[in-house]
Amino acid sequence: MTTLLLRILDNAADQQNVDVAAGANSEADYALQWVVARQDQIVAQGQATGRTLGQHLDSLEGEVLASADIVVVIPTEQVLQLSCQVPGRNSNQIRQALPYALEEYVAADIEDMHIVPGAIKAGQTIHCALIDHTQIAGWRDWLATYDIAADVLVSEAQLASATEDCTVFLNDHQATAVYEQSSATVEREELIGLLEDLSVTQLITVGDELSDLERSQLDAEVAVEQQNNVAKFLVERYARRKPINLFQGPYGVANKKTGSKQDLTMLAKLAAVWVVIYIAGLGVQGMWSSYQAEQLAADNRNRYVELFPQDSVPITAAQLRRRFEGKLRSQGQQVSVGPMSFVQLLGDTAPIFGSKGSVQSLSYLQDKEEMTIEMELKGYDQVDQIQTELKSRGVDIDVVSAGSIDGGISARLRAKYIK
Repeated sequence: MTTLLLRILDNAADQQNVDVAAGANSEADYALQWVVARQDQIVAQGQATGRTLGQHLDSLEGEVLASADIVVVIPTEQVLQLSCQVPGRNSNQIRQALPYALEEYVAADIEDMHIVPGAIKAGQTIHCALIDHTQIAGWRDWLATYDIAADVLVSEAQLASATEDCTVFLNDHQATAVYEQSSATVEREELIGLLEDLSVTQLITVGDELSDLERSQLDAEVAVEQQNNVAKFLVERYARRKPINLFQGPYGVANKKTGSKQDLTMLAKLAAVWVVIYIAGLGVQGMWSSYQAEQLAADNRNRYVELFPQDSVPITAAQLRRRFEGKLRSQGQQVSVGPMSFVQLLGDTAPIFGSKGSVQSLSYLQDKEEMTIEMELKGYDQVDQIQTELKSRGVDIDVVSAGSIDGGISARLRAKYIK
């Protein structure tokens, strides 16, 4: 998967009078860092503005960005991250009650906030991202102005969220600390006190480095990792753990179906069409077969009436078959050797079965020329005796099943002539 990450830095040089923290403006332009990553490899990176971004990306191969996810990272102070417990038996109830649970943590009117929850499960903490409606609408307009088809909108703190460490974004005067999906922005001189309150054991600094004084004030057990390239750090975190996308609900964006995604979608649509055609074909085939069967039955009845005009007209196919068999027998023709085989097999086996136990039921399959007998015996040794005695008469006995009952066993046997 290819990712194009755009990190908003500040107003562009020709738009210094616009306040970034107040939200994006469609007439403003912003300086940004961009980085293109494929899997875990950085393909290209640089700095641009919304106006010049296209020129920078034109230098890349077209297929690199053909199916890329475009992630826009806005300043942390524009997005509020909150976690809360909301009562409810299902996700719909929890989702409806969520704004009321968050209202006490938000200074602004909750109706002016765009609320995007993470996974909602009953009895579990819900992590949410909140942004003012005017701010996210401004960013959407700015992206549209410069034809940036963003898929994901997040803040820096959302990408830095991790439970195993504390991430601090540093600049000349301020520091933003992110710990356990919560963030706080303080002056640089207050950073060490904040870290002591958090009791962190692993610290990741992004951007500027800690000064010698700040390092000396840290607890000696705190492991420090420095990340100088902020955009590279953010795209690596995005690949590791997908954050809450602010482009949801009324601000949702159309899913770009490009490259292999488009091929798979087209393949799925074609497969669905062929399934419908196949089902319709089966229905038509079934109706045609039913029609042909009715025509054949009608032709057979007509032929019977022509041959035997004095007889009544048979109604069903089974009745017609029995009539024809009866006529053939009356002419001295042998319809099937099945009845004779059954009588002969019954005559050879009946004395043995009768002497060994009690026959409960008997059936005969003419096509397979085999007879199935259910009988009660005194013991399993009688089964062996039956097999031995009938084998000498040329009859093979298979034991289908056998089980104990009161006073003996119940066995199902299958008998047929040895060929």
